[in-house]
Amino acid sequence: MTVTLTSMSHTFPDDIDILLVGPGGQNVILMSDAGGSADINNVTLTFDDDAPTFLPDNTQIVSGTFKPTNFGGADVFPAPAPLPPYGSLLNVFNGTNPNGTWSLFVVDDLSGDSGSIAGGWSLTITTTCP
Repeated sequence: MTVTLTSMSHTFPDDIDILLVGPGGQNVILMSDAGGSADINNVTLTFDDDAPTFLPDNTQIVSGTFKPTNFGGADVFPAPAPLPPYGSLLNVFNGTNPNGTWSLFVVDDLSGDSGSIAGGWSLTITTTCP
């Protein structure tokens, strides 16, 4: 499975926390506290467990494919998001029924900055047949 966030912008990306929740309640933090203070503008991020690297902690985020990345680890998303614990790998969805409602929760954990995911988000689900 991969998750893509298209045309993402933010004035302080280190404040962004993003949680994906599947139809069965499984969840994974896609990104949290990554990228430092350098603005991002029109960046497309794909998250894939098999990506070669994580997002950077304190340097510029650029478009690309990355492993889910969580720096800090003490995030709690407001309702209606589920409570912790949160997963750290997309493989939490392996073997589950993909049908139903998927939710993406995005939080700016400090005030004073703004952002958007102008192109929306998408899932690519790959199945294997026996």
